[in-house]
Amino acid sequence: MDTADEDQLKRMEITEIFHSTIAPIVELPMLRALLEASVQDCSAALREAFGLRVEAVLERTVQQGAYEALGPCSGMIGTVYSIAEWNARAVVAFDAMLLFRALDTMYGGDGRNLGEVPARGLSALEQSIADQIARVVIGQIQARLAPYVAFGCDLERVERAFDAEPFGKEKSELVLVQLLLEAFDERIVVALPARGLELVRDQISAPVEEAPVELDPNWGRNLAQSIGRTEVELVAVAVGPSMSLGDVAALRPGSLVEFDADQLEHVRIESDGEAIFEGQLGQQKGYFSICLETPVVPGADEAHVPPVRRRA
Repeated sequence: MDTADEDQLKRMEITEIFHSTIAPIVELPMLRALLEASVQDCSAALREAFGLRVEAVLERTVQQGAYEALGPCSGMIGTVYSIAEWNARAVVAFDAMLLFRALDTMYGGDGRNLGEVPARGLSALEQSIADQIARVVIGQIQARLAPYVAFGCDLERVERAFDAEPFGKEKSELVLVQLLLEAFDERIVVALPARGLELVRDQISAPVEEAPVELDPNWGRNLAQSIGRTEVELVAVAVGPSMSLGDVAALRPGSLVEFDADQLEHVRIESDGEAIFEGQLGQQKGYFSICLETPVVPGADEAHVPPVRRRA
């Protein structure tokens, strides 16, 4: 092992010690999403590689000590891989019947109603198929993690009845991903070294950076100009005589409403139903004109305004 490899392993050990004080990597939502996506990919991959028509679902993910995680896999077919990049091992274990289902479909069967699983050891062909099944499954996880961290798997051995005892002395933790094949109620378990997955923590747990907001130093002036160019309608309103509701209801086209001269002397300028100015009505150059006198204060008491107003 050269100096660069030793430095990498030291960094990984330091990383493992540091991250032992924070949330387990398996609890990060982004990692779980990546694992769920890889499990969904497994359904199509197993169908394409072996003709197995199965739907795989993620049954559970957990981060545990090596022996604790692998203990329940005892008795399954187990494939053990070495990961040189992490100086660690990964395990893929699955129910023995899955191997014989794959063999059956490869020779034209449908992988169903196969009877009992043979109790004998595995032939060289069966070991090769077991390796292929495991690589198809772990390969989907590798593909999903590739943008963040790449790693390779070199086969160490295939065990007909997996034994977790050799992992009992290992102090490092494993991230266990358990798949359920719903059609057969059978399981595939993938165990990856947690310290290797820790290498993706900073990438998948970093907050999403928001795009910087570009401030326009002229926004105030532009807003004022935009408002200044907005067209509104001005309405001149004169207060008419008080009338009963019955008199108002009796009005028809051609009816006359009498305004006193004093009532027409002062009118209000309104915009969008809101009074803004009071002024004096007059004539200039053949047009009615209003000389603005007093701005109307919003919310002022309007109790003095007669209930009925007629537009001049």
